[in-house]
Amino acid sequence: MPITRRQLLKRCLTAGLFTWLLPARASPKEPVQSQVATLRAWLDTLIPPDETPSASQLGVDRDLLEKGRADDDYQRVLDLGVAWLNRQARELGGKDFVSLDDSARATIVTRAAAAGTDTLEGIFFEVTRADAFLFYYARPEGWHGLPGYHGPPQPLGYMEHHQPPGS
Repeated sequence: MPITRRQLLKRCLTAGLFTWLLPARASPKEPVQSQVATLRAWLDTLIPPDETPSASQLGVDRDLLEKGRADDDYQRVLDLGVAWLNRQARELGGKDFVSLDDSARATIVTRAAAAGTDTLEGIFFEVTRADAFLFYYARPEGWHGLPGYHGPPQPLGYMEHHQPPGS
């Protein structure tokens, strides 16, 4: 029995509807634990512990991963950047970025920082660095160790605004 145009159209629309709904029902991709560890090591190289905690100690890695869950393009930058970090680590004789010592990690950070903003490593560096500092210094624990800084001036404002600086 031949298929009519109406039946063909109905089947195509039904198939299209299922195809359209399937990605919406798919669960979000969770990063592999090794990727999380690499991202954590990268962030701790950018913001190591000193008088203040490291980036991962304040959960900056979780913030970046959460941002990646909400934005597919951002997640792609994270995925490709982490893969690039591990390739660079293997070129330096390591198993992956996590296994490298601080000096070798700093070498890779320097490479990324020197790369152009039209390259993967340059984009990865700029994006993760900017967001790492944003998330890090949004927390009071990130600035408690800074000498002379006692927190944002709000809600009280600069009480000495009418005096010249340094008086």
